Amino acid sequence: MGEMLLPIATALVAWWASTGALLWLIGRAPNTFRWSALGLTVLAAIATSMVAVLRDLNGPNGAYLGFATGLALWAWHEGLFLLGYVSGPRRTRCPEGLPTWRRFLVSAETVIHHEIAIACHAMIILMLSWQASNQVAAWTFLLLWGMRLNAKLVVFLGAPNLSEDFLPRHLTYLSSYFGQRRVTMFFPLFITLATSAATLVTYGAMTADTGSGLATGLWLLSGLAWLAVFEHWAMVLPIQDSALWRWALPSPPPLSPDTTQDTTRRAT
Repeated sequence: MGEMLLPIATALVAWWASTGALLWLIGRAPNTFRWSALGLTVLAAIATSMVAVLRDLNGPNGAYLGFATGLALWAWHEGLFLLGYVSGPRRTRCPEGLPTWRRFLVSAETVIHHEIAIACHAMIILMLSWQASNQVAAWTFLLLWGMRLNAKLVVFLGAPNLSEDFLPRHLTYLSSYFGQRRVTMFFPLFITLATSAATLVTYGAMTADTGSGLATGLWLLSGLAWLAVFEHWAMVLPIQDSALWRWALPSPPPLSPDTTQDTTRRAT
């Protein structure tokens, strides 16, 4: 049982802590962004080299290190996007009245540089881990990318509980590209894809040799995959998942006396 619970618990804590760390970085003053981006880039350079170093490191320790490496690689891309350094050529609100196909094209323009960077980095990671006995770093990166693309399509098409708490001030224009606040007919498709992927990874972990590096790596990925499924459901159910990272989000500015009085008058 411990061979299963420890990797899953590790995935939970790593997901919560790494997400919170990124939210804390983007919630700081803008003059710190370049230093945050530099630190993340150094981390990504080290993690990329670690993919090659871990090629032949078998066993549970290699799986844990590979998982941490994959998370660090993904954190670089997410961090540079949220800090505003790598996104896309369009950085304005979505024009109103566009048909769905046109809205998809302009939405893609807001993130296309980000997606190209991920695709290029994924190719490098795959080449470094090609035919390696330890490919957990590459699997982690690809799983995060696939689940995030799936979730982005849900956001684009629409869901009733799309949170804007995670968007920093310089990226608030992205909320104008979100779909309508209702469950669409496409959600069952995307939740089925996410659930199927999580189920396949879990099945692989259950059938792998207990205590092996492969089993440990797959249990780590299983925990991460089911977390992604939870995030999909959080977009359509009244679940305030942002509360998990309230400690990392910047505090709202205090209300001025005039604003407080005006709010009181409206309430009464």
